[in-house]
Amino acid sequence: MGLFGKKWDLEKDKANRAKMQNLFNELVEDKEGYKLVYGFNVDVKNMNYVVMRKTTYTYKSIVVGYRESDMSIITIDTVPEFDVHGDIKKYTPQDLRKAKRTFSGEYCLYKQGGMMAGYDAFSVAEIYDEDELFAYLKQEDEAKDFAKFWKKFPKRLQKFGVRC
Repeated sequence: MGLFGKKWDLEKDKANRAKMQNLFNELVEDKEGYKLVYGFNVDVKNMNYVVMRKTTYTYKSIVVGYRESDMSIITIDTVPEFDVHGDIKKYTPQDLRKAKRTFSGEYCLYKQGGMMAGYDAFSVAEIYDEDELFAYLKQEDEAKDFAKFWKKFPKRLQKFGVRC
């Protein structure tokens, strides 16, 4: 039995891990030493009308590659099927103005260049079993490893003058 009495589909999990790894390998030239974890972002938009209020949730899947040797992070916007991709961003300590983890557990990377440079935020969970919103993955060890990496991340970034 798996989570809440459901049996975990190991084949589906394995297939999604392979797709995620293949996407990363295809798009990243210097891929040696990177560990991967699946993340997501939720964008909430509210619109107020005279009579009603509308709230829209947009979910984005993100492949996160991280390497401890140079403290770099690569994010690739994708979809749960890993068959298309959007932006590919690489963050090194020199590229960042600030890095933090929010109260809600989101990992935030603020780029150099002031307010208009922007930031990226994502969350990492141990289990994803909602096929329509996320890739079907169980990544308990990977999520814990990324959390350990992130704890070291601010200390190493401070050497480069990055606020954490």
